[in-house]
Amino acid sequence: MGQAYDSAVVGAGILGIAVAREMLARQPRARVIIVEQAERVAAHQTSHNSGVIHAGVYYAPGSLKAQLCVDGAARLYDYCDRQGIDVRRIVF
Repeated sequence: MGQAYDSAVVGAGILGIAVAREMLARQPRARVIIVEQAERVAAHQTSHNSGVIHAGVYYAPGSLKAQLCVDGAARLYDYCDRQGIDVRRIVF
């Protein structure tokens, strides 16, 4: 008989992996399985990431997209700092 899991996450891209990570951070003893149709993790859109942390300059000032982009960038820089992940900040 197969193993029992508490939760299943569909998709092993950046979002699926992040969701599974958060679930385990909140409930470390949970049994979480990630299922993916591709042969490898991050095989689709995630693998096309440019590696750029966008500043929101492409969106209308004050728009929700601009606000979310700026907030997300700040959170990502903070996360990288806390985790010791090297990030190059280029200012023009």
